[in-house]
Amino acid sequence: MAIDYVIELQGITKKYKNKKYKMPIIALDDVNLSIRRGEIFGLLGSNGAGKTTLIKIMSGLLEADGGTGSVLGYDIYKDHKKIRSKVSLVAPTADVGTDNNLTVRQNLEFWAVVYNLEKDQRANRINEMLDFLDLRQYENHWPMSISAGNRQKLAIARSLLVKNPVIFLDEPTVKLDAKGAEAVRSLVGRINREFGITVILTTHYIFEAEELCERVAIMNKGKIISCDTVEKLRKNLQKYEDLSITCKPMSEEIIDQIKGLSYVIDCEYKLDKIFIHMQNPHEKLIEILKILRSHYIEISEISTNEPSLEDIYNYTIEAGDAE
Repeated sequence: MAIDYVIELQGITKKYKNKKYKMPIIALDDVNLSIRRGEIFGLLGSNGAGKTTLIKIMSGLLEADGGTGSVLGYDIYKDHKKIRSKVSLVAPTADVGTDNNLTVRQNLEFWAVVYNLEKDQRANRINEMLDFLDLRQYENHWPMSISAGNRQKLAIARSLLVKNPVIFLDEPTVKLDAKGAEAVRSLVGRINREFGITVILTTHYIFEAEELCERVAIMNKGKIISCDTVEKLRKNLQKYEDLSITCKPMSEEIIDQIKGLSYVIDCEYKLDKIFIHMQNPHEKLIEILKILRSHYIEISEISTNEPSLEDIYNYTIEAGDAE
C-alpha cells in the first residue's frame, strides 16, 4: 500500500540578502522532506537552523529559490494561494492576529468571516472550538486579560475554525510557563487524534518533540541532517546497550550462563545489580528474565542506557559539524 504524503519537497533552497556582507545567508540548503497524512511531525533544531523558513515555504507564505515540492498536491510555486487556503499556521507568539479590542469570542467571529466560513456554521463551530480548547469560561474576556497559554489556545482555536487538513505550529510553547506549555502539548495530541489533522511542529525543546512526535527531522545550518522515527534514531546511535537488573545475589554459575548467550558482550554482578552489555536488550530481555526466574532470582528493577532524543540530537549535530 502506497504511503499517502501531504507534503513532498526535493532540493529546496532559500537564501537571504545580507546587507553587512556580500555573501548571502543560506537559510535552507538542499532540503528533502516527505510528511505523511495524519502524523505529528517534528522539526527540531536551534534558533537559526532554518525551521521557520521551511515552515513558511510549506505554508505558501514564502517562495523557495530552488527545488521542487507540493503540499496537498499543490505546487509550491504555482499554487501558493491554494496552499494558504488549505493549511493553517500558528505563529510563535499568540498575539499575532489577535485583536485586543475584541473579546475572545469576537476574535473568533471575526476570523470566521475572514475564513469565509458559512454563516449558518459559524456559531456552532466557534462554540465547538471554545469547548474543545477549554476557553468557554473566557469567551467574553479581553485577550490581554487571560494567560499567555490561553492566548495561545485562542490562536490555535482560530486556526482550527475551518478544520484544514494540515496545521503548522511554529514553536507553540516558546513563551509559555510550564503549566501553559503542558496544556498546549496536550492539545496538540488531541487535535491530531480527534480531528485527524496532520501537525507539523517546530521546536528547539527536545523533550517536546520526543513527547509528541513519531518522526522528527533534525535541522542544522539550513540542512536536514537526520530524519526518522525516534525509535530508529535511537537504534542508529548505538549498536550495543547496557541492561541493568536490580536483584538478589546470584551464583557465578548464573553469570556464566548469561555470558554464554550469543548476544551478550559482557556480564557482571555487583552492588545488588547485574550489568549486561548486549545487543538488542528490548528484544532479548524476556530470555534473560527466564534464566533468572528459572533460578528463583527475585527482581526489583530493570533499566537500560537507551539514548534519549537529546543524546541523538547532540550526537547528530556534532557529527554534522565535524564533516
